[in-house]
Formats: sequence, C-alpha cells, structure tokens
Amino acid sequence: MPHLFSQHRTPRRVLQVITPSHMSGAEMQLVRLTPRMQARGHAFETVVKSGSAAITEMQRLGVQTSALPISGKFNPAALPLLARAVRQHRAEIVQSTLSTASWWSGWLDQMGGPPSIGHVQGFTSAKWHRHQSHLLAVSHAVKLDLVKQGIPPERFTVLHNAISPDDFYATRAPKLVRAELGAEADTPVVGTFGHLSPKKGYRELFAAIPTVVRQLPKAQFWIVGEGHMWGELHKIAEQTGVMANVRFLGYRRDVANLMNAIDVMALPSRREPCALVYVEAALSRKPSVGCRAGGAPESIAEGETGLLVPVRDGIAVAEAILTLLTNRNYAQRMGQAGYDRAVGLFGWDRYVHTLERVYEQVLDERAALRRAAA
Repeated sequence: MPHLFSQHRTPRRVLQVITPSHMSGAEMQLVRLTPRMQARGHAFETVVKSGSAAITEMQRLGVQTSALPISGKFNPAALPLLARAVRQHRAEIVQSTLSTASWWSGWLDQMGGPPSIGHVQGFTSAKWHRHQSHLLAVSHAVKLDLVKQGIPPERFTVLHNAISPDDFYATRAPKLVRAELGAEADTPVVGTFGHLSPKKGYRELFAAIPTVVRQLPKAQFWIVGEGHMWGELHKIAEQTGVMANVRFLGYRRDVANLMNAIDVMALPSRREPCALVYVEAALSRKPSVGCRAGGAPESIAEGETGLLVPVRDGIAVAEAILTLLTNRNYAQRMGQAGYDRAVGLFGWDRYVHTLERVYEQVLDERAALRRAAA
C-alpha cells in the first residue's frame, strides 16, 4: 500500500494567523504542524498578535513568527496590517487560529483577500467565523455547536488535533520525577494538566480529592497549569485538609516527563472541545478521567481508554479516580489501549492529508466563483 504522503499535492503558500494570550494546546498544535507542512513543500509563515506571551515559546520551539498589533475585534489597524502581511507572503490561503484571528481573516476574505480557513479549537460564537470560506472543527461536538448557530454544515471539516509519539515522550525516568515531588514508587499519583479555570472542572476535581485521600492517604495530585483559580484552589486545599497531598506545579515545559510519572490523568472539564491532554495521556499509556460532554468522548473511549463521568459531579470524579487507582491492572490495560488508539486515530498522516485536501477544495471553490462572476 502506498504511503499516504505519496499522493500528488500542490505546494501552497499559507499565512497562519493566531492571537493567543498564552501558550496552550492550540499554539502547540501550530508549532507541531508548521515544520511538517514546510517539509511537504508548503510555504508557511506565522503572524502572532504583538505582546503575546506565546511568541517567545513558539520561537524557542522553532517556529519563526512576525508580531503584529492585531489584537481586539474593534482594532481599525488590524485589517490593513493583515492585508499587508498577505501581500508580503503572497499567501494563497489564510489559516487562522482563535477567534480574533478568525474575525479579521474572515473580513479580509470577504473583501477580496485569500480564502480563509478557521481552525476552531473551542466552543465559541459563530459570528467570529461567519465570513470564512471553510472551518476546521476540532471535534464533532464543536461542529454541531456552530451548525446550531447557523453556519452550514458543508462549510466544515472535522479535524481532530494530531500528535504522535515523536511529539510527546518522556526523557527522564518516572522514579526520578516522582522523587523530586515527594512521591514514592507506590504513591498513587493523579495528574491534571490545563489552564486553571472553572470550565476545566477544577472545582469538581478539588471536591473529589478529600474522598480519594480518605481511602488512599498517600495519594498525590499534581496540578500543572496557571490561571486565575490559583488562589481559590489553594484555599480549597487548605480548608479541606488536603494541601499536603496537592502539588501546584504551575506552567511546566516537562509535561511529558510528568505525565509519564503519574498513574491517572484527570481533567473533568465541563465542556472540553477536544483536549490534546487526553491524547497525551494515552501516548504515555495513562488512563484518563473526563466528562461526558463536549468532545471528550471523542478522545476517551469509555471503559476502554478511560472513564467518563457526568458534568459537575465531584462524587463521580472521586469514584472514577479510585476505580483506576485501586485496580492497577485494569488501569494499565486501559493505558495500553489508549496508546494503540491514539497512534491510529490522532496521527499526523491523516491530519496532513485532510488539511491538504481542504486547501484544494477551498481554492477550487474560489476559482469556480471567479469563473461564474466573469
């Protein structure tokens, strides 16, 4: 069978536009995508809003960026600046990530600029994307949400975020990572990776921690991420008497090492679009606990690679965590099943092939419109 990448393709000139406030999953997806598409012959340039904390990290990871003051949806300078960047790069396609980038890319599209493709990484308002030629939805749940808001379904391609074992792997032994955080070889460890916000389910997780600790007094919870709930979560841990069991680790660059050292990954998001962290856990052969909402059921195969619980249910979160921590063989089987599924479903071959097909579709549609108007 020929390799998927052996198919004929036309190299395209693509301007990526992203408007992040910090480095997160969407930014990492762009970082991993760029060199792969450049290796395929596509000319990729990346524009990031000025002042973004993600710029330094993206450049450290090898993606060269141009910073432009395009933040804000009422910014009169954004559209001409973006138009100039398109001309300088001679872009055939503008590919946007996050709502402000998609808003301005869509307007440029409507005003005669290149067709824009919006990569929708979360649940958002359709108004930011109405003027774009095509949308890449990170999950079927995200697509359905936008279709309900009035965007025609034929303008969508569902494209789950991609990640491979080459992108996410540990470089340190788990016992060394555990020792640094005061965990022994037999210490039950639960890891949570995500922005510290209510929508990520941190209140439900912290409601579950006392129940887990009562049954497993040595259990540790590693909280990896930053956000405005930092102080609130510290207070909850102190008030419930579990501060000694919690490690607040903040932003970390060694997520793969931490993931490889835990036993269970738990992120009970209330409406997760399709978090890469579930796939990262699978690539580390760790079972996940998530919620039966949003795109999480597309990333976690219930009962096979992890456990899904109702939204806003701290008791159910505790029960799921305890099920996995007290049934190690069951958890290990789930971890291996998760790895096998992730390699097949979330690989880069499928992702890149789909993206290139979307490029050709969008450009063919634009050419047909021009012929009809001639």
